[in-house]
Amino acid sequence: MNSEGTDAPDYGVLTQRFISSKQWDRALSAAREWLGKEPENVRAHRAAAQSLVNLERHAEARTHLEKVLAGKPNDGFAHRLMSMVHFQEKRFKQADESIQRAIAIDPQDAFHWHHLARMSYQQGDSVTARKSAEKARELNPRDPDILNLVILCEPNSPDMVPRKIRRYEEALALDPENAYLHNNIGVQYLALKDQAKAEECFRRALFFNPSVKLFQRNLLITVKQRDAFYRALCAPKDMLFKLLGGFARVGRRNILLYLLMIPVWLIAFRFILTGLALWFTLVWPLTKVYEYLTIGDIRAQAGELGARRGGLFGYRKWSVNVRLSLFAVILVLFWGGLVFAVMNNAGLPSRDDAVVLYVVLFAIIIFLLAAAWLRAKLKQRVRAAAARKRARRFENILHPGLKKRRWWQIFRRHT
Repeated sequence: MNSEGTDAPDYGVLTQRFISSKQWDRALSAAREWLGKEPENVRAHRAAAQSLVNLERHAEARTHLEKVLAGKPNDGFAHRLMSMVHFQEKRFKQADESIQRAIAIDPQDAFHWHHLARMSYQQGDSVTARKSAEKARELNPRDPDILNLVILCEPNSPDMVPRKIRRYEEALALDPENAYLHNNIGVQYLALKDQAKAEECFRRALFFNPSVKLFQRNLLITVKQRDAFYRALCAPKDMLFKLLGGFARVGRRNILLYLLMIPVWLIAFRFILTGLALWFTLVWPLTKVYEYLTIGDIRAQAGELGARRGGLFGYRKWSVNVRLSLFAVILVLFWGGLVFAVMNNAGLPSRDDAVVLYVVLFAIIIFLLAAAWLRAKLKQRVRAAAARKRARRFENILHPGLKKRRWWQIFRRHT
């Protein structure tokens, strides 16, 4: 009897065991051992591809998926994995084609629809995202990831926040260790300005999945916002941006009131711009200095390992009192130097030159703001047009029995 054959592991069972427990590194190692024994085994290539996708090594996964689809062109799961690879590599058209093939092969697989919804959501196609997420929920109503995406696709508004938190918590009851649900609850608490609860949610998300950079960024933002001195430095800028945001919200709700308020805002706009210019000139540099001196503590509070190491002369290891004393010295020198320069007219321009300089700076700020606004609007329009085109492309999949109306039927009344 061949002892090697008797002792050889069952790689199919082994890889499946590692995959079911989400041990992706070990699953990949087992799949590669399997491929070493059977280089053309489709199941081994499929297991390797699935592991590599979850390890975010998409270029390597594509090679294995090509071999799987060459051997089994009707493997819906492999088409979905290929769609994930294309999407991560910014080949969005190919990603859509791959998920369409997966859905055509098995339209009853909820996770095909879930992946389509996730891609649609990230591309701004809210119509397809919402319908696909609902389709996934119909097929699998108790999956927490699907429920998470369904809630995420709902419209955002201040009135919806408590309802969204309640629904996220209901989904969390199905999977208390779901890191993305904890993160999304934290985002809703941030919208309510409850930084303490938001921080708690982001820390839980990182506890269950410490490798996701999104959770780390959200926690870092929350920790910074909880710092009282940092909030005080940013308060004038935040107030001015709230005023601008309030004006934009009025325009969305009542166009007549928006038009009536334009003269008032034209008068107030120069004061807002002046306030922003003064903040960026007098306060923003100090905000950056404070961030630089305390970033190690902020990152350490956010759970980053080794955050208090490094920095110029190893300053992050200095005590907080020493660093805050250094900040106080910089504060006094900066503002004291400005006051001294104003009091003694040290190198200051004449009154006429100052007026010209102010007008030029004002014009530059107006130009930059207008350019940024136009660029954002153009980008928004292009994204919305692409989303509408994409939604029409997926309409046949979402509504297979729906007949497309001809252009002249638009004006025909429904009876």
